[in-house]
Amino acid sequence: MPLTGIIAEFNPFHLGHAVPIAAAREAMEGAGTVVCVMSGNCVQRGDLAIFSKVARAEAAVRCGADLVVELPLSYVLGSAERFAEGAVALLASMGEPETYLAFGCEKADGAGLAAAASALDTREVQERIRAGMRTGLSYGSACQAALNIEGEVAALLKTPNNLLGIEYLRAIHRLGANITPLPVAREGVAHDSGIPAGGYASASHLRSLLHSAGANIARPLSEVADPWTYMPAVAAEVFRRELTSGRGPASLEQIEAAVLSLLRLQEPPEGGYLDDSEGLSLRLAAIARKVGSFRELLEASKTKRYHLSRIRRLILVMCLGLTSAHRPKLPPYIRVLAAGERGRVLLRRLAKGASLPVLSRPGEGRRLGLVASELLAKESAATDLMALCFTGPARRGGGEWRTVPILVEGLDFP
Repeated sequence: MPLTGIIAEFNPFHLGHAVPIAAAREAMEGAGTVVCVMSGNCVQRGDLAIFSKVARAEAAVRCGADLVVELPLSYVLGSAERFAEGAVALLASMGEPETYLAFGCEKADGAGLAAAASALDTREVQERIRAGMRTGLSYGSACQAALNIEGEVAALLKTPNNLLGIEYLRAIHRLGANITPLPVAREGVAHDSGIPAGGYASASHLRSLLHSAGANIARPLSEVADPWTYMPAVAAEVFRRELTSGRGPASLEQIEAAVLSLLRLQEPPEGGYLDDSEGLSLRLAAIARKVGSFRELLEASKTKRYHLSRIRRLILVMCLGLTSAHRPKLPPYIRVLAAGERGRVLLRRLAKGASLPVLSRPGEGRRLGLVASELLAKESAATDLMALCFTGPARRGGGEWRTVPILVEGLDFP
């Protein structure tokens, strides 16, 4: 039975996210399962997710996914290359003989994306990319400059979704994974657009609306703007429940006192922080001792050479004490966050045929050895950091160890 994977953050789940899920079901002609590999309580842009991973996973299952598994923290807080490799490795580990990877891109040009991925994999181009980034170019701009090409393939490198799609193709090639790419034309607005269009809004715009309204839902959110219009109704229901319960919205800026304290007081681990280079963590710690807010920290840290997303990821890495030991070459387990009817059928197959152990509860990871145990402890630290953004009982620590998968009954999508 076919399996189609989707790699996402659903931060939060919106109408545009339903497009690749629908395309996956159409490609499988109603059979098979849709498996989403999703970021947990931290996201790749270097922030806390706006809602918890279990809430976002539940929304995805209610909107068409069969199973949602978690991409471990250390891959989420890495470069696009590490993010893609970790997620593709999880899909490959499931061992399903007919596996696809659906991903949204600005233009569903499979041949063009494959050509760009092959070119980027050459040693000469990789050296040019590194040289370009040393001069202060972003990764995307360095790729374009390194390839020095014109026409449609060059245009593919100008958008973040296409760049991430190319990284998925490169990861499939590096891992020798038996996965067939399924590019899907992205519908709606641009990746970080602040203006809704055609009934769609970007996730960044929705986060802005939700943070503007805050956790106080006594007044209608429509007094600020209505983010629910741009979400499937069942997803909006899940997120409304989270707000009502004091679980969101979350961001690092909301807990800036805790972040600044950790950066000021945290001692660098032996061997250094994950993905730290050229003493950037020392610079961030020094700046944190002088500034009085998270925004000041970002403004003072931003340079042409170090882009904001990289700085934000390193801030989280420092707060959580992540080291290279927390990111093995491949993820050490498959962590289940939510499942529907077909997802539970797939889980029974994975229990027998997957190359990685399947975890339903984080405590089960303690039997998998030191690497898995320490990685799960860092997941717990991230969950506790997120809890400081909440109100009432939701602020309590230790929530990671109480987390169990959300099992959604009565859903079996055609």
